[in-house]
Amino acid sequence: MGKVLQIFGHGQPGSISRSVDDIVISIRNASDKDIAFGAPVFLGDDGAEPFSTANPQDFTTFLGFAVRVADKTPDTYPQGQFNDGAGEGEVGCWKAGDVMEVLVRGSVAIPLSATGSPGGNVYIRKSDGKLTASAGASGSSVLLENVRIRRSRDAFSSCCEAVVNKRNII
Repeated sequence: MGKVLQIFGHGQPGSISRSVDDIVISIRNASDKDIAFGAPVFLGDDGAEPFSTANPQDFTTFLGFAVRVADKTPDTYPQGQFNDGAGEGEVGCWKAGDVMEVLVRGSVAIPLSATGSPGGNVYIRKSDGKLTASAGASGSSVLLENVRIRRSRDAFSSCCEAVVNKRNII
């Protein structure tokens, strides 16, 4: 007799985890860099940009998270998706110049380098641009004010489920 799964993972980075009232917008990747699924996205002069460790953005330009859209992005997924448990691995991305999808309100699976508890804050470390649940030293991270952890990291990967409570930029 087969074994019944009792625990399900949160999915791959950038997977929309609930779709009741999510808001996803289309915007151009205006940078010359690829933007990984599940990465925070910021509003730039000509479209969306990834977080910059050289010139860190603040929360006022935070747009949302880059998300996967199965019918729009099949060729952007790597052949062997995996996550090594430390937030590394092949997760797929939106290429520079692509019109990409960004979740501006709702729930999404994001890679989190340090586990957090439900209701906890989400920060971006200025040193390496990784998402974390701890603020670190004063001034070393950017707080995503309207983002909260819904479910902590699962046993299968380093993804947690995060909720963007409201749109930051309208």
